[in-house]
Amino acid sequence: MKRAFVVVVAGLASATLVGCASEEPGAAATKTLFEPCTGVTADALRAAGVDPATKVAAGAVSAGWQTCEWTGAAAYLRVFSTSRTLDQFEKEAGPTPLTDYTVAGRTGRRLGDTPTSCDILFPATQGVIRMVVVNNPAQQAADACATLRHMGDSIVATFPT
Repeated sequence: MKRAFVVVVAGLASATLVGCASEEPGAAATKTLFEPCTGVTADALRAAGVDPATKVAAGAVSAGWQTCEWTGAAAYLRVFSTSRTLDQFEKEAGPTPLTDYTVAGRTGRRLGDTPTSCDILFPATQGVIRMVVVNNPAQQAADACATLRHMGDSIVATFPT
């Protein structure tokens, strides 16, 4: 089951990088991006049910992204930070509309609709903070967005507005 979880996570990581090439040249250099690996506190991570020691940094400012991921018993959490705008994501969503989704009192936009993963975009002055949760397939967890809401109760407050 752990192997299946890793495969799901790897697939999600690949899928989430789609659209990075549409970043306008120089846009990332003009905005300071939130750094999830340092901006999301260890206390918030523990309250969300993920282990701060599992932190894996990914992405680079030069590519227009800052990314950090953590693993918990029930789910995998990844937080992205980008200068891309919510409007850019809306335009790239294609025929599947993004829907309003509120987490910890903050309204974002939900991408897609699957029971095993949940992907929410929060607008910020810098662009977008993206929170993705993938349920561990070895666990009989609830809907991934229910897991994201639980994690978001402690995590979202650490995001810039």
